[in-house]
Formats: sequence, structure tokens, C-alpha cells
Amino acid sequence: MEFLQRGYKGLLGDKGQTQSAADTVIKLCDRVNNSTLLEDRRAAVLGLKGLSREYRLLRLTTYFVAPQKEVGESGLPVLLRILDDDKDDIDIVKAILEVLNILCTPERQEDSSSNQDLGVRFTDELVNEPKNIHLLLELLKQFDFYVRYHDVQLLSKLLMIRPERVQECVLTAPMGIPRLMDLLNDRREIIRNEGLLLLIALTETNAEIQKIVAFEDAFENLLEIIAEEDGLHGGIIVQDCLQLIVNLLRYNVLNQNSFRETSCIQRIPALLGHLLQYQQNSTYKEPIEFLTQDWPEQLVSNTYVLLELIRILVVPNNTNTVKNQNVMHQYSVLKPIIELALASNAPSPLKAQALYALADLIRANQASQEYLEKIVIAIPHLRETPPPYNEKALPPQSYNEKALPPQPYNEKALPPRPAVMALIAIAVGAEHVENYATRAAATYAFECYICNNPEAQIVVASTLTPPPDLNPDPYVLIAKSQSAGTLLLSAILEWEESAADPYVVWFASVIFSHILKNNERAKEFARLIDTGDVENDEEAVSLLHAIAGNLMMATRQNADVRVLIGYLCLLCVWLWDSPKSVRDFLSEGAHLQILITPITQSSGVDTRVQGLCAFLLGICYEFNDEEDVPINRSTLQPILQNRIGVDQFINRIARLREIPNFKHASQYLQVTPEEEEKGLPDLFFDYSFVEFFKNNYEIIQRSITVDPKAGPAPRRSADLNGGNGSSSNDYYDISAAASAASATIVSLNTVIQNQEQQIDEMKEQISKLKESLEVEKTVSANEIASLTAQISSLQSLVTTQQTKQATLEKEQEDIMVLLADQDETIKKYRRRLRELGEVNKGISA
Repeated sequence: MEFLQRGYKGLLGDKGQTQSAADTVIKLCDRVNNSTLLEDRRAAVLGLKGLSREYRLLRLTTYFVAPQKEVGESGLPVLLRILDDDKDDIDIVKAILEVLNILCTPERQEDSSSNQDLGVRFTDELVNEPKNIHLLLELLKQFDFYVRYHDVQLLSKLLMIRPERVQECVLTAPMGIPRLMDLLNDRREIIRNEGLLLLIALTETNAEIQKIVAFEDAFENLLEIIAEEDGLHGGIIVQDCLQLIVNLLRYNVLNQNSFRETSCIQRIPALLGHLLQYQQNSTYKEPIEFLTQDWPEQLVSNTYVLLELIRILVVPNNTNTVKNQNVMHQYSVLKPIIELALASNAPSPLKAQALYALADLIRANQASQEYLEKIVIAIPHLRETPPPYNEKALPPQSYNEKALPPQPYNEKALPPRPAVMALIAIAVGAEHVENYATRAAATYAFECYICNNPEAQIVVASTLTPPPDLNPDPYVLIAKSQSAGTLLLSAILEWEESAADPYVVWFASVIFSHILKNNERAKEFARLIDTGDVENDEEAVSLLHAIAGNLMMATRQNADVRVLIGYLCLLCVWLWDSPKSVRDFLSEGAHLQILITPITQSSGVDTRVQGLCAFLLGICYEFNDEEDVPINRSTLQPILQNRIGVDQFINRIARLREIPNFKHASQYLQVTPEEEEKGLPDLFFDYSFVEFFKNNYEIIQRSITVDPKAGPAPRRSADLNGGNGSSSNDYYDISAAASAASATIVSLNTVIQNQEQQIDEMKEQISKLKESLEVEKTVSANEIASLTAQISSLQSLVTTQQTKQATLEKEQEDIMVLLADQDETIKKYRRRLRELGEVNKGISA
């Protein structure tokens, strides 16, 4: 009880009178600073801790106590010095850490970086010296619960207020990051969780810290914790572990390589597989996965972060993407993600994230794309069909899970369907259950399925047939016996039935445009499609004309601008570099008027529509290359120049480029929650179309000023026929030469691709070696700093010992001299005694 008595006496004046809190603080700081006994310092520190809880005045006093001549230095440096000197005393360390936590807590949490806040000023004083952060990191070796807990809490506060400075100090601290990593192995959950949160904040933006943390076997440790916590079904600790892995992988190629090379990707399927809950006592041949899954909030959060982790590993155009895609395909990551995205009752945000992960996994990867097109999945969420649309109908996102309760699964009514068809069904809103974000994600996933896959384009194009009339359930669109192409055409052609939801046409048009993009054979399939029921005496109309007719009707009925934009973008992609398609389009004279009228109107027409009409009209002129076209270039140019004018034509296209939602088109077709809440999202243009437009608009702007006779058609005829009219043999010779040249080009392109791949691999290896060298340098620097500190300490100890030894030697010499003097004195006395003894004998005689 002695230290309690000492602390109590510190609160009293000279005559036992109670002092003010400020005076008491000054007196306790003086006692902490000047007391020689450990018990006195401990009592003073505990007194300061008690006051800091009750009197916020402590913060002011300790900060402004420096001017006091009788104290000499402020309270904070005193506390830090005592913390260093007495770091082996648990009670003092705990008390000082608690006081520092209180001092460094901002008064206003919402403005924790303001220099006017006293807590921020204390933080700045503390982090100004790296040795203070080094001391806090060194204290983590103490196993006491409260020491570790308050130490981690203090580091977290400092990191929140001054992240860059704390990160710099952590990097220079010997054994700093290894001590932080040791917190993950603490069996006390509170310490482990607090340490995990500290590491998450520490690794969020600093690539060097990310590398060192990963070098300390972070991936393996975190995955072990996740497994111990029951995988994705675990608590928030699982989410935090996954978030730390995400921080370590994002924008860090070296860590991504390490994650793959340490076989951590192979552990992802186990997490996703553990997520599956198979329906018990199922009477179906295949288990129905995810269809009856419960989705607690924490399970949704854990799964969402795991999907984000997967997406980071397969970011488009990353050097490691192809390797990571192949590993994930090899170890069956695709199957559970496909089922989660397309055959689950998961919440819409989670399904959207799963669709984006699926998209990145299959993008430009032939093996994964082929796997997707072969897989068949069950149909989730059989719901009652919403009432027919009318002018007052709510937008489709109002038909959510709460409004439309699920019905029992019926395999006969809704048999399993191909995954590709499921993507289209979600995108065009055929089931009326998904929100816009999920539908946009499904559209992007289909785009990735088609990416660099001309065979898939042709396969889907071959399924383009008019919608059948036979429907076992006329109130459920997906109950129709349809193919992927048929479902797509239903959405494109039956636009009036979905007038309340313009994104039915918009998403369908985007998907159709990707099927046709840069693939003349797919365009040929599309040109051969006729709509209309001939058996009922309806006129057969080509699909191209039907779409143009829908564009005209939608314009007259003032349909939502998204419908018009969808049709116009589709036609631009379809007609680009396709003279036969241009001929088919211009075979109907009214189509030209559909495009000219909006361009020439000065008001009442959306600027985006005017720009797209001008762009499409320019395409019709540029690729008007067929000999038997109804309206050739010579006929078309005067119409464009006289009725529209060159300047107006160029301006219409130029203004389109300046429109904000065109310039800032979402690369991944993303719809934000804020856009969902307000109704129709601001999604007007597909990013790939925007890039296509930016790459080619200048060609189109100049096209109508070019002499029609100087177009590509006359040049091609001159090349084939020669100056005096060559024979058919010349034609075949030229064709053979062209074929040989094409084969040579293909061969050279293959060589170039192989060499580029080798160059990329060498660059990646060099980058990996450089980054590994940087990590080794950092680790070596830390070790050198640690060894230098040890050497300095040992040198100081040696110097002290040498000084002591020299002192002892000098004392020994003094003692030897003294002993010699004493010995001489003794001899002198002995001689004297002998002399006196002789005298005594003489007297006696």
C-alpha cells in the first residue's frame, strides 16, 4: 500500500491541504522526473493516470508545463523517458500507455487531422522522434495483456492521425514489423483482433510495408486463422483477415506472385466449397447449390471480400492475370463462382460482385470461356411475374426480394439452362428480380465471355432466331423454349412491352453489339434473320430493318433516350467495316431520313442522339463500298453536305465527346448504390463503344469531305483489274499472292506475339528480382540497424568496463604503493624495536 500512500500524498499540499488538479499534475510530473526510487516513480505515474481519467485539464497542463522554470520540461517527454527507463516494470508501463492513449485521443474524431486539436499536437510531438515509435514497437515483446492491448491501441491512434509518419518509423524500426506480425499468433482474441486491425491500417497504402508483411508468412498465417474461424461462415475476424490479404495484394505484383507461388490460390476453392450448403434429401439428380442458402450479414461481407480478392488477382491487362486465371481454372475456382453468380438466392450486391469476379476470370481466357459455355445451371428465384407495365408502373428494381417472395423450386416448369443464357436472362431483366447493378454486371460478364473469342461470337450468333410463340407459361418470359439468341432478340424487338424499363433494350443492344463486333461472319448470320410471321400473312422483315424500324417508332413515341442510344450504338457497331450491312441498311430510303432529321433539328433532340446519328451516317458513307448499293457515295455526299452541312456534321460528333456521361463511361459497367436509390442509373454508354468511338471519330468526321470517286471501292477495282483490263488469271494470281502475304503476316504475328510474351516474362522476372532485392535491402537495413544498435550498446559497455578496469588498476597501484609504505614503516619499527631491545639488555646488565 506504500505506493498508494505516496500517490495520495502527491495530491496534498505542504500542510495537507488539497491542491488544484493543475498544481497536482505539475507536482506529479516533477516527482516522475526527479524521483530516484522506483516506487516513487510508480506512485506518481499511477497518480497521473488517475487524474487523466477525471480531469481533462491534465492534457493542457502537461502540454503547457514547459514554460514553468521549476519543472524544466513538459510532461510528455518525461513520460516517454520513464517509459524507456522503466520498461521492465509492468505497472509503470501500463499506466504510462493509458495516459498516452488519453493524451493522443483527438477531441473531435471527425477532424482527427486538425493541428488545432490538442490530441493531434500531442501526437505530432510523440511521432516527431522515430525512437518513440521504436519504443512502442519494442514494448510489444511484453506478453502482459494490458501492456499489449494499450500499446496496440496507441499505435492505432497515432496511425490514424499521422499515417505517413508512423509508417516511416515502422519501416526503420528494428524488428518492428515482425513484432506486429507476432500479434496474429496471440491466443487472446482481443489482442489478435486489435493487431489485425492495426496491420490493415498500416498496409493500406504503403507498398514497402506490404512486401515485408507478406515476407513474414502473412498469407499462410491469415489463411490458417480463417480456417480456424470456420471459413466464410466465421465472424468478423474472417472479414478482417481477408481484408488484410486484399491490402497486401492490391497493386503489388511481387505479393501477387508470392501468393500464387506459395499455393495460396489453391486454398480458395476450399473456402468457396465450404460456403456451399447442399439441400438435404434432394430428389434431383444433381444437388441444388445455393438455391436454399441462408445469407447472414456477416457471411455476405466475408464472401464479398473474398470475391474482391479474386478480382485483384485477375485484373485485366495485368502481367500476372493469365497465369492466375489458369491456376484458378485448374483448381476449380470457376464452378462455385458461376453457381453463386447465376444459380443462387444471394443478395443482389453479392451476386453482382460474383458476376464481376466471373467476368475477370474468363476475360480473354479461352479455357475458362469454353468451361462457361458448357456448364448448365439451375434457375433460381422462381417468383410471381409482376403485373404488366403501364404508364404509372414502378421501375423494375422495385420488384425486389421483399415484394416477390420465392416459390418452391420446380425442375419441370423451369429446367436447368446454359450459363451463357442465364447471363443474358439476368442482363435483360427476364426474371424481374435483379437490380440494375446485377444486370450491368451480367452484361459485363457476357462481354468478357466474348472477348477475343470469335468462335463464341459465331456460336451465339447462330442461335439468333425470332422468338417462338409457343410458351408453356405466358406470364414468365424465361419459361419460353428459347435459346440465348432468341432471348436476346426478344428483348431487342419487343421494346414497347418493356417501355417502363429502358435498360431491357439497352443491355440487350450492348450484348448484341459485342456479338457482332469485328466479326463479319456473325454479322452475316444476323443479316439472314427475318422477323414476322409469314404463315399469318405478315411481311418478312430483316432483323436490321426491324431494329431501324424500332428506332424510328421509339423516336416518334419519345421513348427514353437510353432506348435510342442502345439502338444507335448497336447499328454503329453492326455497320462498321461491313459494306454488305451498309447496303442492306440503305436499301430502305426511310432509314436515311431517320438519321438526318435529328441531326438537322436545332432543339428538342438529345445531343447524344444527334451525335450518334451523325456518327452512324458517316459510317454509312465511309463503308458504302458495294457496287449495287441503292444509295451510293456519289448520291449520299450531296445530301450530307447540303441538308446537314460539313460544319454541323463535325460539330454534332464533337459535342458527343464532351458529354460527361460519355467521357466518364464506367469501364466495368458499374452502377453505384446511390444511382440505384434514385431510380434509373446514369448508364448511357458502354465503355468499349466509347473507346471504339474515340479511336474512329476523326475518320468519320473527315469522311464526307472525301471525293466519292477516291473511296475504297474504286481503289479496289483498280488493284484487281489493272491498267488495261487484266484476265481472270491475273485476278487469281493476285488472290494467291494476297493469301500468301496473309499467311506470312499471320506467321510473323505469331513470332512477334511469342517474342513479346518472352519479353513480358523477362520484364516480369526482372521486376520480381528488383522487388525482391528491395525487400532484401529493407530487411538487411533493419538487421544492420539492429546489429549497429547492439554493437553500439556493446561498445558502450566495453568502454564502461574498460573505465572501471582502469580505475581498479589505479586503485590497485595506489594500494600497492600504500602497502609498500606500510611495509617500510613496519620494518622501521622492527629495527627500532630491536635497537630498543639491545638497549634494554644493556641496562639490565
